[in-house]
Amino acid sequence: MPRSLSPIPLVFAAGLFCTGVLAEDVPGFAALSACRIDEDRVLLRATFDGSACQRVEPAGLAEPRGTIVAVTIPTTRTAEMCTMQIVPIEVEQVIEAPEPIFDLDVTAIDPDNNPVAHGVIELDETATDCVAPEG
Repeated sequence: MPRSLSPIPLVFAAGLFCTGVLAEDVPGFAALSACRIDEDRVLLRATFDGSACQRVEPAGLAEPRGTIVAVTIPTTRTAEMCTMQIVPIEVEQVIEAPEPIFDLDVTAIDPDNNPVAHGVIELDETATDCVAPEG
């Protein structure tokens, strides 16, 4: 007679998958910084390795957990056919992250929703060159 599976391990495993805690390692960003522009906005700068045919989309933010917020940087394909060339993908975006958020948990994802870079950064509250990009 087959044993029934307890739902607790299944829920736990699903929770690990949904939060990004996987057995595989996700590389870090080549560069990652964030500074506060004003009390509601943050300038996020990041560089990660990606495809020559990827374009960065606007970052998405989850609900803050205390002073930290998860930020996802999605990418899309710019061509149906592309070489396998790996190039640095640069990101410079202003995101809405009102105080008391002081830390960003940042993940870049490829067009198939696979994480390609991950890092946690504390906001630089004293940066003198922290201004929103023009355009």
